[in-house]
Parts: sequence; structure tokens; C-alpha cells
Amino acid sequence: MSLLLDIAPYIPPVTEEVTGAHIYERFQLEPDTMAIAVVDAEGRPTGIIERNDFLVRMAAQYGHALWSRRPIAAWMKRDPVIADGDVTVAEFCGRVLEESPSSLLHGFIVTCAGRYAGVGSMLALLQAASAQTARLAAAAEESSRLANAALAARGRFLAVMSHEIRTPLNGVLAVAEIVRRKSRQAELLPLIDTIVESGEVLLRLLNDALDLSRAEHSGLELEEDPVLAAGLADDVLALWAPQAELKQLAFEVTYEGPQDAWVLGDRVRLRQVLNNLVGNAMKFAARRVEVRITAQAADGGCLQLSARVCDDGPGVPPDRLTSIFEPFQQTEEGVRRGGAGLGLAVCQQIVERTGGTIRAENRAGGGAVFAFEAPLFRVPAPAEPAAQAQPEARRSALHVLIADDNATNRLVARSLLEIFGCTSEEAPDGGQAVDAVVTGRFDLVLMDINMPGMNGVEAARAIRSSAGPASKVPILALTANAAPTDAGFYRMAGMNGVVEKPIKPERLLAAINALFEVEPASAEAVAG
Repeated sequence: MSLLLDIAPYIPPVTEEVTGAHIYERFQLEPDTMAIAVVDAEGRPTGIIERNDFLVRMAAQYGHALWSRRPIAAWMKRDPVIADGDVTVAEFCGRVLEESPSSLLHGFIVTCAGRYAGVGSMLALLQAASAQTARLAAAAEESSRLANAALAARGRFLAVMSHEIRTPLNGVLAVAEIVRRKSRQAELLPLIDTIVESGEVLLRLLNDALDLSRAEHSGLELEEDPVLAAGLADDVLALWAPQAELKQLAFEVTYEGPQDAWVLGDRVRLRQVLNNLVGNAMKFAARRVEVRITAQAADGGCLQLSARVCDDGPGVPPDRLTSIFEPFQQTEEGVRRGGAGLGLAVCQQIVERTGGTIRAENRAGGGAVFAFEAPLFRVPAPAEPAAQAQPEARRSALHVLIADDNATNRLVARSLLEIFGCTSEEAPDGGQAVDAVVTGRFDLVLMDINMPGMNGVEAARAIRSSAGPASKVPILALTANAAPTDAGFYRMAGMNGVVEKPIKPERLLAAINALFEVEPASAEAVAG
């Protein structure tokens, strides 16, 4: 921070006996001097002569004749602004601008131990303020750059860790799921269920951390597609009713609003908010969870989509009702029951991105209520695609190439394909996958993305650019990096779909069926 001594140059002062002619000569010889201090014999300031004021006085009629021979004591400014040189520029400006801002027009005197040390001017103050502003702007820009770099580094770290964690997690969850489907020992099923449930909790925490990182760095990306408002209630009921039954909880989902109301929004993110709130309620509820979704007409052609999720659990401490949506904020009960306190923070980010609000409150009879409102544009119902004749299911089993550098992932994919009645071969990298595909003996390729040498994207492009029927073989990406932007990039590279790791059997089977337009009857393989 600049001091007054830094901006007030030492300009030789004068005594009160000096005449106007001497001052006039000084100003002529010193064009950059804005003011001259007047001091006594001991160097203490007694007044100040401001350049413009003096020259105007001398330029008046008879001014030179009148003032040139008189001592300046007769007309100098005797009440100049005087400040100690150790005072900062900011502090000085604040004090003077509050007490007597007009006095700065005449300049000011800077002292050291009570004696004259220099003369400052309004120009010097402006220059100092400008330099300080520039320094602050540069510091702010550097801080912003460092903060963005830190956020980007954290995002890259989370993305890498996401992939590295999902790979072994894929083995844990998928193998546990396969064992559960094949096991005939009833006493082992609770243990297998514990493995699956614990892995899914870990996966949910990982997804929440990635979503929060994306939101803080560049904002969550929301799609805009027609969404049936009533369908959100159906989605919640279908997903959570079985889990509520397992936990012996009463579960009620109601929808109030037009049954044919379509809005423009991101169905995946809206479901994510609802699922996070319902999952949170399920964790704390004692006997009952209620979900109420409403859609009401609003201004500007919008539909106000609202949701309330109520439970009869311990509720939220009153002093935590506002901070509960901040990252890593949990109640003591929440810490005891597990979780990292990220789900609600992600919900807030999503709701606020839609222009809505989210809040928490306690019920009078006990329990908590989490509610959100989001204004969404109402749109016409999308046109239904023309009905097409359903082709018959393939009568021969699919022969599938599994391209993955991780042996556990290949084991998982091979085991699932066996359950589906498919045969398979394996390739540990993209180059070998391309060589195998061009032989034309495969009906489908399950392609990992991150592989040494030639990665999955490069392999898909090589397959698509090859000659012959093999160039059209369907390719499904099996990857831990399955964000919407990633999935779009894979499709541009020639892939036909994406299945996220950890692989869930029903999702893989649904993706395969969609590619070959197979009747859903083959889903019996998943339940078997």
C-alpha cells in the first residue's frame, strides 16, 4: 500500500517573506510543480501556494504589479491540508474526502516528525489510485486464474480417479450381481446384497463428487428435451417402491396437474434431484415417505413444476436448515447413517440452473420436508414416431468381441454375455480389436475407451473406415466416462451406444436389444 511520502515529491519550500515575483519565476522554471509549501524558520509548514490559483491572480488586471513585490504571507492559503508521511494514500483519501474534499484542489503538505517533507497534488493521488487499482485488478486476475486452474486440476483429478475407481468397482458390483443371479445358497444372498448395496453407495458418492466438481468449474450441462411432467411421478414410483417394500416403509407418490403436460427440461437431471431427495428420505424415515409432484400454469407460457418429499424421521436441526445444501454439510444423524453430504448440494446446483429454488423445513409432527420449484417452458407433445413392423428376434446367438485392457472387465463382460446366451472373444487393446473385427466374424463389439496404444475411439474410427461388411458392425462403448458430452463424442466416432461402468446387466442387455431390435422376452436371461 502506497504511503503519502511515496507520492509527494520534495519541492523546495519558501518562507513567508518571499515575494510574488519569486514564486512566479519558480512556476515558470518548474512547469510540473503544482504547489509550493510555505514554512517557518524551523521547517514547519504554515501555508501553501497552489499554481493555478496564483497564476490566475497574477494574470488579473494589475495583478502582476499588485502582487509581484508583496510577500506571499499576505495572500497564501494558511489552512492547507497537512498529513503525516506514514499515512497510506487510501486512509488519507478516505479522511479528506469525508471532511473537506474541495481542499485537495489546492494540494496538500506532507510532513515527517512535524516538519515539511513534500507536496502532494490531486494528480498524484489519482495516479496512485490508478496504480493501486491496476495492481488490485492484476492480483484479482491472478487469483481468478489460480482458482480456475485449481478447479480444473481438481476436475481432472476427479475424472481420473473416477475412471480408476470405476474399473475395480465394475468388477466388484458386476461379479457380485452375477454371483447373486447364479447362487442357489439362500444363506449367501444377504451377504451378496450387502456387497452390491455398499458398492452402489460408493458409486453414488463418486457420481455426486463429479457432478459437484462440474458445477463449480463450468456449471452442470442441462439438456432441453420434452419431458412429460406426470411421467416423473411414474419414474419415482417404479424405482423406489420395491426398495420401500424391502425396508417395510409406506411409500406414496401423487401427481397433481395436467396428465398431458409436457415441459422443456432435462429429464435425467430432474430425476436425479427427485431420486436424491427420495433416497435421502428413505435413509431417515421411520415408517413412511410421501412424494407429491404438482404442475401448475405460470406466467410466460411456463409450467411451475413443484415437488415435496416428506419423511417421518428425526428431522433437520433448525440451525442447519439453510446450510444443509452446502457441500459436505450433514447432520449428526446423517454422518451416522453414511454419506458425504454431496447429494443435496448437487440438487441445489441442478435446481438453480433451471431458475428454480430448493429448501428444507421440518414438519410439525416430526420429520423433514425437502421441496423444490422449477419454472419450465410448456411445449406441445412430441410427435410419436411412425409405427414400424417389429422384426423377429435373431435366431442365432450373438458372437461378441470384448475389447478391454483390464482382465476383470473382460471377465465381467464375458460372464454377462454367457448369461445372455452369447458367445465371445477378447482383445486386450484397440489395435487387436480392429484386426479381429475386420475378419467379419463378429455381430457386436463391446469397446472400452481408455486402452493403451490405440484407444477405443481410435479403434472405432478405424473399424468404420475399413472396407467390407465388417465396417458396419455395431459398437457399444463400455466406459467409466459416460457424461452426455462424452457419449456424444463416442457416437461421432462411429459408436452406436454407451453403457456406463460399473455395468448393470439389465442396462447392457437393453442396449444390445435396442441395437438388434430384439423382443424384450430375452430379458428373462437377466432375471434367471
